[in-house]
Amino acid sequence: MNVATFAYEASLGDTSARDAFVDAAAVIPYDLRHGVQIPGAVPTVVTLVTAQFLHASVPHIAINMLFLAAFGPAVERSVGTLRFLKFYLACGVLGNLAQISVDPASHVPEIGASGAIAGVLGAYIIRFPSEPLFLRIPAFVVIGLWAAGQFVHGFGTVSANVLSERGGGTAYFAHIGGFLAGVLSIALFTRTRGQRRAAHIGEL
Repeated sequence: MNVATFAYEASLGDTSARDAFVDAAAVIPYDLRHGVQIPGAVPTVVTLVTAQFLHASVPHIAINMLFLAAFGPAVERSVGTLRFLKFYLACGVLGNLAQISVDPASHVPEIGASGAIAGVLGAYIIRFPSEPLFLRIPAFVVIGLWAAGQFVHGFGTVSANVLSERGGGTAYFAHIGGFLAGVLSIALFTRTRGQRRAAHIGEL
């Protein structure tokens, strides 16, 4: 879905057409808070979901999809495909809401799967904390350092009154909100031992 949406966006050769497509599906904090509905756009509240499938550039989607490919399959296997989809979207929504909470008057469209991906990382560090990753370093160290960086940069931008869209384009609070959502909610989505055994039998 992410790649297909980005491919469609890229196929819109006209810049104004691409901008209109993004504006119609992105989260715009001011519009969401005040119930502003852009003509022809999806309902404002639904943009909390649709914005997760939009990306600003090739590096933006490539990095998100790399993290999803690296950490998503293990989390998906532990909870099941349908639960994983619900978990992924829920983390994305909560990440978007976290970002909106620090800049509710912004008119800048918020896009990207970063909140959902951060939720997957949060789930991974809970479910597989000792799993060796890069250079055989445990997951809780690698992901923990990444998360610490998000908190430092995120709260740094707030203390300096420099929010994401004016401070380099990184929505740190979408990462923070999504990560915390993943850490705190993965247990709600995890299958029981009996459900995992039934799923395994069904795959045989």
